[in-house]
Amino acid sequence: MRLPRLLLCGALLYAAVYLLTALFAQPPFDQVGAVAAAVFLPLWLTLSVANAAIGVYSAGYRPREEATVLLPVFGVPAVLALVVWWLTGGAPIASARTPLILIAGIALWLALALLGGLLLPGATRATALRFTAAVFLPLWVALMMVNLLIGVVVAGYGVGEEIPVLLLNVAVPAVVAAGAWAPFRERPTPWNR
Repeated sequence: MRLPRLLLCGALLYAAVYLLTALFAQPPFDQVGAVAAAVFLPLWLTLSVANAAIGVYSAGYRPREEATVLLPVFGVPAVLALVVWWLTGGAPIASARTPLILIAGIALWLALALLGGLLLPGATRATALRFTAAVFLPLWVALMMVNLLIGVVVAGYGVGEEIPVLLLNVAVPAVVAAGAWAPFRERPTPWNR
């Protein structure tokens, strides 16, 4: 049951990386797909190998068994990344930025929540979601500060115009993260059930 969740996690993580890369891209735009793949592939390989190591050291699987699972865990999202790069050519995103940033934030949070549940040994849902919040929120605030800087420095918006956008872009995924964690605060429910 872990494999479908890992594949979903890889697809969500790639979607977030691609959207953020396309949203943050500056001319020339022909390298968006390449940059997204260059960021995603080593990150996903590291996470895939960490999953295999957890399988060997914590779950007691043989290295040969985990090696056969490592190929689809890494390979399917990697092929997805390469196909999207090939099909899109790395087109930038010029309009509807805020909704796409919010989608990227929620996709990133979902990917991290799945990873927290899968890679933290013995994690309850509350533990996994707490870990996700601890990783996601500072990362997302930093990414949205980059978005603010792009808006001010590159697009020519004023800081006063960008602050409400920053607050909205940070608040919506943060509320989703907090809302998902709330039902599991009191009851320790294993993630894998």
